Amino acid sequence: MARKQVATAIALSLAATMLSSPALAKTLNFNSQVLENTVSGQVEKWFAEEITRRSDGDLTVRVFFGEGLGKASESLSLMADGAIDMASMSAGYYPAELPLTAAPNSIPMALDDVAQASELMSRILDEVPEVREEHEQNGIRALFFHHLNPYYLLSTEPVEELSDLEGKRMRTWGSEMPQLATAAGAIPVTLGMGELYESLSRGAVNVVPLSFDYIRDYRLYEVAENISLVPAFVGPTGGVWISEMTWQSLSEEEQELILEVTEEALEKDFEMVTAAADEARAYLEQQGVSVEEFPEEEEARWREANPDFFADFITRMEGQGKGDAARKMVEIYKEVRADDN
Repeated sequence: MARKQVATAIALSLAATMLSSPALAKTLNFNSQVLENTVSGQVEKWFAEEITRRSDGDLTVRVFFGEGLGKASESLSLMADGAIDMASMSAGYYPAELPLTAAPNSIPMALDDVAQASELMSRILDEVPEVREEHEQNGIRALFFHHLNPYYLLSTEPVEELSDLEGKRMRTWGSEMPQLATAAGAIPVTLGMGELYESLSRGAVNVVPLSFDYIRDYRLYEVAENISLVPAFVGPTGGVWISEMTWQSLSEEEQELILEVTEEALEKDFEMVTAAADEARAYLEQQGVSVEEFPEEEEARWREANPDFFADFITRMEGQGKGDAARKMVEIYKEVRADDN
């Protein structure tokens, strides 16, 4: 039986069990794309526990970490099918279904820091109604988006200049990250987080853009010992989503409770993520990982080799009748960066 079918069967079995017992009638099954020990995982754990505690157990959120109910690339259909109630998943895995939402999770070298990414996603959700509309069309509702420390280049061999990426196999996702790899002469390979350790260890990929804390938490330093400080990606990461079907089944009081905890979780997430960067870097260096600067002139060469990601995004969205929304998003991108400089 395929993994998605297994996950669906497990989730449906859990749902049947819950329906047969009044005490478990309001348990929500949450498929998380991250490991429990990551910062995102700890925030999700707190989020679930707080909802359970504040509702006096009347509304329980049960988190299955590490894609316990299915791969993150399956979570959208699992929510739509009613197999799961909630998920943390990156919109970048769904460029066809969530093209507007996926862009901030995929457009590389467009922002400078975590605070900019946080402001960007908040403004896009508030100011571009077409983004929420595509969530509704897919039967899901975004609660909050995790923050993400800058993604540098983890590699099995040192990357000291752009030519070192020539012919290397680089992990990518979404629509734009593969183009970033290609511009550097690398070969893009689409992989989920759970596939990175094995892929690095057997040479299926040589280079992985990732943050210090994710490199630590997924223990990737055991199979790759070089980090080059070129900010390949800075932006929002996976969102915490709830099935619209599940949302509508909740009482107004339960919805208000979830939104209350959501707001606090977003603040906690920012604080924990930003605090994790220096701590994780120190840990990695203690493990013998080499962390080296990437020459500014080499980064400039890479940026010049890239396509115009914003222009391409607008053109692609115009073909889907979403050109105005895309232009508004690009405008917000530029304002966020300008306000911080």
